[in-house]
Amino acid sequence: MSFNPRRPFSRLNRQPIDNNWYVVVMLGLLFLFWAYARYIERVEIEAVSSWLSNTLLLPTTPGLSLILSFFHWKVLRHVIAVAVGWYFAYDAAVLLVRILYDLPDKASAQKFLSRLLGLAGQSGQPPEVTPATLADRSESVLLRVGGPGQVKVPPGHVMVTELNGRFQRILSAGKHTLGRYEYIHAVLNLQPQRRTLDEFTAYSRDGIELRVGISIVYRVKMGSQTATRDNPYPYDETAVRQAAYIQTITDEKGTVSTWEDTPINMAKGTLIGILAGYRLDEIIFPERAGEEPYRTLRNELLRKLRVSLDSLGIDVEDVSIRRLDLPPGVTEQYIDYWKSHWESQMLLSLIDGTASEVEEMDIARAEAEITMIQAIQEGIQRARREGATIHMEEVVALRLVEALEMMARQSQQLSPLPKSLLPQLGNLRKQLGVGEVDPDPEPNPNPKLPGNPAS
Repeated sequence: MSFNPRRPFSRLNRQPIDNNWYVVVMLGLLFLFWAYARYIERVEIEAVSSWLSNTLLLPTTPGLSLILSFFHWKVLRHVIAVAVGWYFAYDAAVLLVRILYDLPDKASAQKFLSRLLGLAGQSGQPPEVTPATLADRSESVLLRVGGPGQVKVPPGHVMVTELNGRFQRILSAGKHTLGRYEYIHAVLNLQPQRRTLDEFTAYSRDGIELRVGISIVYRVKMGSQTATRDNPYPYDETAVRQAAYIQTITDEKGTVSTWEDTPINMAKGTLIGILAGYRLDEIIFPERAGEEPYRTLRNELLRKLRVSLDSLGIDVEDVSIRRLDLPPGVTEQYIDYWKSHWESQMLLSLIDGTASEVEEMDIARAEAEITMIQAIQEGIQRARREGATIHMEEVVALRLVEALEMMARQSQQLSPLPKSLLPQLGNLRKQLGVGEVDPDPEPNPNPKLPGNPAS
């Protein structure tokens, strides 16, 4: 979609009508007044002819006498009053124009008024208007007020004009004639632009200060057009119009930021927001091998800028992070943070290990209780089957000692035991059991009880 530079306008924004007819009408009225003055003075043609013949000794004709009668002093005295009134009216108009448009001197006001009335054309070559010359409008009446007049748009640039404060048309490179009061709103450079911000401050997610520098390359969107030899700098009219009206007040002094400043300012704000989502370790010292945080940050910044600036008619070609480091005074702050961070990690690991050990001990205690109960139940059942209920106490004690010995061997893997514990349990089992006891005895699943016959 593109805007038609010759689109129709409302009545308030219509091109003013040419005022050449005004001069013709005024000259016609002046001639009628002149003829009326001759009529009321009743200058006789015969007297004029006689005066010419006697004074200048020239042959006269009725036509010549009629023309000369208009220049009789009786007729001219009426025209003098009109001429004086005309002069004062023109002088008052010049003064009014100078005051209204705040022009530097009377000569500039006369020149501008003459151009408005179509009484004087522009002499010499038209001035070349660039963004630099447009920034200092006070040096030219044409740039401060507007047309009529001729201007030249340099190659690689495009001009946006207004009429009565509203968009008028887009002018490409070359010479153009501005209409009456047609105002030059902006001149855009269509060539790729590079802006660099060497240093600004940002903060990581953990609140550590960073020094950052960025660079961005951008241009006005070309749309569907491609560069050719005849048209090396194509442009999209919609994008030109959008970019021309990007104006932001940046400070209390009223400084205006144009489309050329917007990309670098937006890149700065976007990168500050991106860095605020990362810890310093993730930015400077990544944990995983092969990670490239700079490339990750750059790609994320480029993606977000292209989305944001696309609606403003600007195409981002490249962006780079030129600097990302710590200021000198922040190094100690980073070391303190790193130290406290890893101390907290070690404490968490220690707490987690202690909790696991306590949990394992609780599990082992519960298993030991179950083992003891099972051993006692098994001994009682076996004694009943064999009819040795008289020696029930010895059976239960033997099973209990075997269970304690099994629990001691299992607990030895988790925590050290007293050296005399296992030998004592072995001697106790030896006293309750029958047969030789090994130096490192294993639990006997079928111990021989006292008084039982051999199987």
